[in-house]
Order: sequence, then structure tokens, then C-alpha cells
Amino acid sequence: MEIIDNIEMQLKILGYEIRDTDKSDINYLSNKHISQIKYLCGLDEIQEPLSYLIADRVCAEFLKNKIALGEELDITIDNSVNSIKIGDVSVDFPDNSSGEEKLSLILEKLERNDFDFSPYSKMRW
Repeated sequence: MEIIDNIEMQLKILGYEIRDTDKSDINYLSNKHISQIKYLCGLDEIQEPLSYLIADRVCAEFLKNKIALGEELDITIDNSVNSIKIGDVSVDFPDNSSGEEKLSLILEKLERNDFDFSPYSKMRW
């Protein structure tokens, strides 16, 4: 499935090495976000721009869950990095941010809570 491929690519870009045990969690979160967006927009199928939104949101939730469970992510963000751009998501880091703070800001941006669904929504009768 294209969305799963996008999620795996996004996690690799972030520096997370996907394990076989992660695949069921990724599938669950993907299905969850697909269902939510279909319901929210009144869609039968996910349009391509929304598939990237789902990938971003699944990555953010997946990694936040790992952090909440105390798992080591092995994601290192160099202290000299001042900003990062992943797809259409960009993050500028405050001076003297730690690696954990930078990762937290990236995940917050990947949640895309400010996304406007109105262009994709169908009118319900």
C-alpha cells in the first residue's frame, strides 16, 4: 500500500530503523488515521495529498508512542542543525535546543494539527 510505503520512508528519513515488530503498529495507526479522515471529509477513498498527511501523522504518533513507552529510538539530531525540512513540513529550532527538544518539535509539526481539510470535504446531505 502506498501510504505504508510513505510512512516507512518518512521514518527512515527521520533516522528510525523499522523493526518487524513495528509493522503491526504502523498498520493499525495507518488504518486509524485513514478512517478518521474518510469520516471527517465524507470520503470513500483517500486522495493523494491526504496520503502524505496520513504518513506524517502516523509517524508522529508512532514515535510519540515509542517515547511514551520509554523505548530508545536511536534518532540523533546534530546540535549544529538549526532547521529541517521533511516534505512540506519545515521546522526552525530555537538556539541551544537539545536533540530531544528538536525531535519533539519535529513530531509536533508532523502532527499537522493546522491542516485545512475543507478542500477535500464532500458536502453531506
